Formats: sequence, structure tokens, C-alpha cells
Amino acid sequence: MAVIADPPPFTSAPLHAVVADLVDESGVSQRDLVSRVGLSKDQLSRTLKGARHMSLEEAATILHEAGLPARGTLTLALFDRQDLATDWARSGLGGFLETMVAALPDALAAEIGDTSDRVDPRWGTQAARFVAQRIAHHIHDLIEREQRLGDFSPGRTA
Repeated sequence: MAVIADPPPFTSAPLHAVVADLVDESGVSQRDLVSRVGLSKDQLSRTLKGARHMSLEEAATILHEAGLPARGTLTLALFDRQDLATDWARSGLGGFLETMVAALPDALAAEIGDTSDRVDPRWGTQAARFVAQRIAHHIHDLIEREQRLGDFSPGRTA
């Protein structure tokens, strides 16, 4: 039986960088965020500079209050994909990822059912490629359909 290596230790540095970058670009002032997130001006400033520890809950609250897809962005940051976290948060992909990741456990449970003990972690990469290809094809079809109907509006929330 193959041994799966432990993931590298998580540090909050990528989290601080992503949150600070996105808050800065969001156009929401720190003064406005202070009243929304429950931190003092000093605490928020130090948090965004990386001088104060930031919990995942605080990061999610800050991103959410800045109008950004918090869970999708944090998921990418936690998987050491800060580049995608910031890029996708600015596009529909961040919100898409957030919605998909939230729905995925129930969808997998419904599809895999009682055979979950037979799933091999090695299959994850190939499954991700397959899912990405299917999603890309599906999104392309949806965009074409909505453009024909005149309903296409990326970033629109349902």
C-alpha cells in the first residue's frame, strides 16, 4: 500500500498576501471594513500588513465584506495558489469555485454512495482534469445559449 506524503505545513503568509491584495483592489476602504468586520482600525491595518495573526474566519469575513468570494478565494490560497486566488476573485471563477466546492460533497455522496471506501486518492488528478473538461464544455454551451437568448451577463448572481 502506497504511503501518501503529509502536506507541507500551512503558514498564514499566503493568506495575508491574498486578502491584503484583494482588499486593496476592492475599492472598499479600511474605514468601511472596520465597522463591518468587528476589528479596530489598528487591528485591521496590522492584519492586512501581516503583522497580526488572521484566522480563516477573519479572512473570510474580510473578503466577504469587501464583496469578494471568500470561500473560493481562501480554498485556492490554502492550496498555495495565490496567483489564482487573486485572479479568480476578480472574475466569475471565484464565485463559481465557491459554489461548486460547497455543492461537491453532497454531489459526490449522491454519485459515489457506499463505494467511497474504494476511491483511491491517486485518481484525484485525472478526475480533476475530466471534471475541468466537462465544466469547460458545459460553460461554453451555457454562454452560447445565453448569448442567443440575450441573457448573458458574467458576474450576475442568480
